[in-house]
Amino acid sequence: MTEDRKRILGLLAEGKITADEADSLLDALGSSAGEPSPASASRTADWPKGPSATGAPKFMYVKITGKDTVDVKVPLGLLRAGLKLTSLIPPQAMDQINDSMGEHGMSFDFNNLKPEDIEELISSLREMEVNIDTNEGDNVRVFCA
Repeated sequence: MTEDRKRILGLLAEGKITADEADSLLDALGSSAGEPSPASASRTADWPKGPSATGAPKFMYVKITGKDTVDVKVPLGLLRAGLKLTSLIPPQAMDQINDSMGEHGMSFDFNNLKPEDIEELISSLREMEVNIDTNEGDNVRVFCA
């Protein structure tokens, strides 16, 4: 680890800079050393670096780097649209869906799902972040911003 990286991480540990600021500094440090490839930088240039600190997130991001590269940006508006579509499902079919989900260990009642529940769920997603480093050297990141 370079001295600059240690200094940035030290500032973060002392609370003198935020995690987002440390991330930006480390990215800048890495790009000056030529670490990220220009192709991957341009592909994700419009992506945020991590979960948003305020406001409801608009997208879910899935990024895998390593042997394989995957970049996915999913609009969370799909959740809202999906909820609207559930109102078109006949009540008998909805009961069958709920029963089938229960049989598979998923106790969830779509009849009680309301639009305000979806907004609360989407708002809570801004705090979600998954980071996985696999034994094969791949890195998986899932977050909403």
